[in-house]
Amino acid sequence: MDSSPARMTVFSDIVRKSRVIRSAYLFYDSAPEFIKSYLLILYGLKCYLSANWRGMAAADVVFFGSCPNEQVAIAHLRRHLHELTAGDIALSRANCFHPHSLRALPAFICHAFRLHRVARRLVRRFHFLPACRIFSTMTYYLRFRRLLAAGQSKSVFIANHYSPECLALAAAAHQSGRRVFCTNHANGTWRSGYVPPLHSDLVAVTSAAILEAYAKHSGRTINSILIPQPSPQRPMQARIDPGKPITVGIFLTALTNMQHLETLVRRLEASPMIARVLIRAHPVKVVNEDLSPVVALSGRVEESAGIPLFENIGLCDVAVCGNSSVTIDVLRGGVPVFYDYGLDDLAFDVNGYLDQKLVLQLPAALDAAALQALERFYGDPAWQKVMHYFDASYRQDEGAMFRRLQDSVGAMIRASEAPEVRALPQSLPVDVSRPITVS
Repeated sequence: MDSSPARMTVFSDIVRKSRVIRSAYLFYDSAPEFIKSYLLILYGLKCYLSANWRGMAAADVVFFGSCPNEQVAIAHLRRHLHELTAGDIALSRANCFHPHSLRALPAFICHAFRLHRVARRLVRRFHFLPACRIFSTMTYYLRFRRLLAAGQSKSVFIANHYSPECLALAAAAHQSGRRVFCTNHANGTWRSGYVPPLHSDLVAVTSAAILEAYAKHSGRTINSILIPQPSPQRPMQARIDPGKPITVGIFLTALTNMQHLETLVRRLEASPMIARVLIRAHPVKVVNEDLSPVVALSGRVEESAGIPLFENIGLCDVAVCGNSSVTIDVLRGGVPVFYDYGLDDLAFDVNGYLDQKLVLQLPAALDAAALQALERFYGDPAWQKVMHYFDASYRQDEGAMFRRLQDSVGAMIRASEAPEVRALPQSLPVDVSRPITVS
C-alpha cells in the first residue's frame, strides 16, 4: 500500500511542504546503505519511546488514536461505551523522556541486533516511506507488548486498520489474548485501489459502503456492527432562495490543486448571488497548502480554520467538495454538495459518490438554474436511500445503534474473560458483488 503511486504522490507533496521531513528524507536518501539502516534504528527508537499510558492501565477497553481524525472517532465511541472502564495509550515526543519510557530502553537494546538485520533488508528493498512505516510497526509492537503486559486491560479500540501504530497495537493485543475492536476514522470507500485486511475481532463501521470495501480483501467473514457518524445530523436544506445572498463552503482534501482552487474562487466571488466563500483545509496540517494567496483574492473569501467541522458546515448554504470523504459529514449536516473533481489530484470520483448519485457535479455556473437542479436532486426520495448506503445512521435511531454497540463490545469482553463461552457479536457477511442492504 505504501509503495503505491498514490501514496508516493502524497509523500512527495508532504516533502515539498514540510521542511523537517524534507531535510530528513534528503539526508537519508544521500546516505550510504549502512548509515540508512542506523537511521531506521533511531527512527524506530523514537517511535518506541513515544508510546506510553495516559491514565489508568487497568481497564475494560484501552482507546488509541494517533491522527486528529482517529481521535475524533475514538472520542465519539468512548462517550457511548460509558458502562465500560476506559484507559488510553498515547503517542507524544514528550513521552520519549518520561521515566517509564526510559526504563523500557534496555528492552529495546536487547532487540537491537535483530532489528538492525531487518533494517538492512528494508533499506535495500524499499523507498524511504515504506521502510520507515514497516520498521516503526515492529518497534511500536515491541513497546505495546510491554505496555499491555504492565496493565490489566481486557481489550483495545483503534480507529485505523492500516497505520503502523494501530497494526502494532492490534498485533500486540492479540498476542496477549486481548480483544481488538476497530472503527473507521473517515468515510472513504477505497474504490481506487487496495484495501488492507482487518485484524480485529469486531469492526464498528459507519456505513455499508465502507464494510463492503473492508470485506473485499479481508478474505473472511467480518464481525461487524453499524454505528453513527461522529458529526450530528440536520435535515437537508436543499431549497435555496436565489434572491438571498448565500455562503459557499469549499472543503479541501490532500493534494489540493491550488491553481484550480484559485480559478474556482474567482468564479464564485464573481457571482452576485454569493455573499461569502469559506475554505476549510484538511485536518492534517502536514498536507495543507498555504491558503493566504487565495484568501487575498477577495474580501468575501475566508479560511474557516479553528472552528469545529459541524459549526463550519452550519455556516454554509452550499458546499463544494473534491474527493474528500468530508462530503458525508457535510450532507449529514444538511448542506447540499457539488462535486468538483479538479479540486485535488486524486483519482476521479475516488469514493464513488458521483457514480452512485450521492452528489451532483458542479455546473459551469452557480446560478438560479443550478440551485433548482440542486433542490430536485437532493429532494428526490431515491437520494435518501443512497445516503443511507454511505451513512448507516442517516435518519435512523442513533441511540439504538449505540446500545447495540455497547452490548456487542461488552459481550466480547465477557467472552474473553470466560474461555468456555463462545458468544460472538452479530456477524454481517458481505457480498461484494452488490451494495449491502442495511435494515
